[in-house]
Amino acid sequence: MIPLLNSPESLTTFGERADAVETALDLLANRRRRAVLEYLEEVGGSATLTELAVEIATRETRTEPNVISDHADVSSRDRRAVSISLHHTHIPKLANADVVDYATETETVTLRDRGRALLDRQNAVSEPI
Repeated sequence: MIPLLNSPESLTTFGERADAVETALDLLANRRRRAVLEYLEEVGGSATLTELAVEIATRETRTEPNVISDHADVSSRDRRAVSISLHHTHIPKLANADVVDYATETETVTLRDRGRALLDRQNAVSEPI
């Protein structure tokens, strides 16, 4: 059945509200937020803020795509800058959208089912046709 144009809810694939598509696109628009979701998926769904900052700083500063790194080549300044942006901007935005849970006392970020659904949508869009 073709969705009715006067029924925006029928056009959404992420959540129940019409603005859910806009939210999903906004969340995926930033490379650091995408990197958070991807890394959490890679490591089983949970990581500390420090682990995320180190991994994302490493990804951003890597000059050769196949370099195996122990993160020693990433400066503490780069790690700190990423950590601050994750803590103050990206993690709260993901948490507000119920994509991740963030435990402030342990600084642990956990991927939620909604985050996995968002990753599935990203993967579907990024696959070659």
